[in-house]
Amino acid sequence: MLPQFYRDRYQEFFTAVVHLQQTVANDNLNPTLLRQSFEQLQLLFQQQILSLDTDNLDPSVMSRVQSFLTELNKQMRLLSIDVTFLQASRQSATTTQRLCQIRSRIETLISYCNALLDNDWCLGNG
Repeated sequence: MLPQFYRDRYQEFFTAVVHLQQTVANDNLNPTLLRQSFEQLQLLFQQQILSLDTDNLDPSVMSRVQSFLTELNKQMRLLSIDVTFLQASRQSATTTQRLCQIRSRIETLISYCNALLDNDWCLGNG
């Protein structure tokens, strides 16, 4: 089972991802506000998630957490690129495409967080 300290950190990250999702869902999206929200999420990820010491976890849990961390990190890097490209987009079609990609990445982050916070996989039931 994932220790409570780790769960709290992932829950905090999850909440921040949901907040970013709400920012992106706004019909009058401000790219600068999106950038600021993403940078806050990125800082939280670096300080609260990447800094977690997984060596103290049970080996079976550690392996799965590290796999999720790898995927979370990849999605965060790709999301950073998408946010940058969105800010640079000048055509409506490009903006729409980037927003769609950003929303998809946020959904992926949410699904990874949900999986990490789900006790079943930690107990070997998932």
